[in-house]
Parts: sequence; structure tokens; C-alpha cells
Amino acid sequence: MEKLISLFSVLCDKTRIRIIKLLSKKMCTMFELAEVFQMNDVELKPHIDALRHAGLVSEVKDGQFINYFVKGSGAIFDKYTSDVLNLVSKHFNSDETVLKDYTKARMIDRKELAKRKGII
Repeated sequence: MEKLISLFSVLCDKTRIRIIKLLSKKMCTMFELAEVFQMNDVELKPHIDALRHAGLVSEVKDGQFINYFVKGSGAIFDKYTSDVLNLVSKHFNSDETVLKDYTKARMIDRKELAKRKGII
């Protein structure tokens, strides 16, 4: 029961639900997420950290970038996590904000954005 309460606590925030929805469709770097959500890294990091701690989001290094994605399995992945992710993935699909987030993320040129932000 504690795991379920923890998951819902993490997802009681609109930004975190938007992040989950986006990362379930597309892996993104922190700077891509910051661009989509019009936040800086300092504002966005606690959201990513909370989602990672809850076992909903993981990361993988891709060259010089760290990509975040919604986890599909793993040691801390369990039935509660699976059920909650299924619930979130089935809903909000027609939400205007979620659709705008995804459209914006698809249009981002990662290398160009990284250059503009001085990351590469």
C-alpha cells in the first residue's frame, strides 16, 4: 500500500503528469524537457528526481546526452507502478496541454538546441 500512496503522491503534480505523458512517447534530455515546459533545469530537476525515485522514470546515456524515459520494467517496477502508468497512459491523451507538449517536443532539433544552450 505504501508504494501505491508514494506513486500517487508523486503524480499529484500537473508538471509530473505532463512529463510522464511526454516521456512515455519520446525519450528526452533535461534541456529538451526544459524547453517544452518553459522551465530551467533547476526548476525541472526536482520533478525528474521525484519521478526517478518513485521508479517511474529512468535514464540512459547516449553519447554526450542523458535521455530520460518512462520505465517499462526493472527491479523496482511492480504491479502498482505498472497499473498507475497504464492509468496515466490511457487518460489525458486528448488533453490540449499534453498534445501541445508532444508536438513541441517532436519539433525540437536536439543538436541545435544543445548548441544554442551552450551544452555542446
